[in-house]
Amino acid sequence: MRQNIHRSLRKSVLGFAAAAIAAVGLAATASAQSASVDAIAKYDGADRLEKLAAGAKKEGALTVYTSFTVDDMKAVTDAFTAKYGIPVEVWRGSSEDVLQRGLTEIKAGRYSVDVFENSGRELEALAREGVLEPINSPTLPEILPDAVPAHHMWVGSRMNLVVGVYNTNLVQKSQLPKSWDGFLDPQWKGKLAIEYEDYDWFSAIAQEFPTEEQGIDFFKKLMATNGVSVRKGHTLLTNLTASGEVPLAFTVFDFTAKQVKSDGAPLDLFTIGAIPARLNGVAVSKYAPHPNAAILFHEYMISEGQQVLAKRNVTTTNIKRVPLPADTKIKIISPAFLLDQGKKWSDLYEQIVTAER
Repeated sequence: MRQNIHRSLRKSVLGFAAAAIAAVGLAATASAQSASVDAIAKYDGADRLEKLAAGAKKEGALTVYTSFTVDDMKAVTDAFTAKYGIPVEVWRGSSEDVLQRGLTEIKAGRYSVDVFENSGRELEALAREGVLEPINSPTLPEILPDAVPAHHMWVGSRMNLVVGVYNTNLVQKSQLPKSWDGFLDPQWKGKLAIEYEDYDWFSAIAQEFPTEEQGIDFFKKLMATNGVSVRKGHTLLTNLTASGEVPLAFTVFDFTAKQVKSDGAPLDLFTIGAIPARLNGVAVSKYAPHPNAAILFHEYMISEGQQVLAKRNVTTTNIKRVPLPADTKIKIISPAFLLDQGKKWSDLYEQIVTAER
C-alpha cells in the first residue's frame, strides 16, 4: 500500500516537474521571440525598408488573420506578394473570431499569426492584452490623426463610413433635413429605418448635439413621434431602401450604397454633419514568427496598399496618398471609447431604439 502511495506521489512530483519545465521553456521561447520582434521593430535607419525586405525574403512566409472581405484582402496580399515575393497565408473570420483565435493561440504558446488585420475595437482589445508590438512607422504622420493610437500597437488603415440613404422615387433631395431635428417632422412617420446593432453610430450622433443629454433626448422624441423600423444587416437595409420597402435608412455603409447606386438602383446617399466612421486597422503580433515580413506588410498596408484599397472603393486613412474628397468631414468612432463605454451606449440603444421593434 505504502509503495503504491510512494509511486503515485513520485509520478505526481515528476509530472509537476515536467509541467514546470515546459512552462519555463514556453516562457523562455516567448521572451526570445518577443525580443526578436522588438529589435526589428525598433530599427529606424534610412535603409529600414531594404532591411525588412531582405529579412522577409529569408523568412519566406507571412500569416495574416483578418476580418476583411475575401476579395479585398486578396487584392492587397496579391499586390504585396507581387512586389516582395513573399507568399501570404490568410485566415479569415469575424472580428471577434480573429480576436479569440489570436489570443487563444498566443496564450497557449502557439505563435502562428504574424499580422492582425481587424476592426479597431478588437485590435485595441489585443493591445490591452499586451500581445501586439508597437510600430513607429515613418508613415504615421500621413495617417488621419484619430486613426493612430498613441501606443502605436496598431494603426487604422481603412474605414467604414456610416451614411444615410434614400429611395429617390419616394424621397426628394429637397425634402432632406439640414439637421437631425428635422426628422421629428410628422412627414417622416413610418418612413425611417435603422440597423439593429448600430449603437456606435447612435453614440456618435448623440454626441454631435450641444450636450449628450440633448442627443439622447432627440432619439427618444424620434421614436415617440415618427418611430424607426429596425432591420438587421447593412447590406439588407441598403437593398430594402433601393427596392422601396424602406424610403430612408439612417445607417448603411457607403461603399455598398455607392455600388448599388452605380448598378442603377433609385438610391442616393446623404449625410448630416461629420460622417461617423468605423475604424479597421493592422497590427503586428509581439510573437510574430516572421517579424520582418510582418512589419513590412504593416508598412505596405498604410503606404502603397492604400492605393490598392482605394481602387476597390475602400475609404483609406493615409490622406497624403489618397486624399479625402473635398469638404468631407469624418468623425472616427474611437475603438478605446467603444471598449470603455460600449455597454452604456449599447444598453441605451436597446432601450430607446431597438426594444420590441
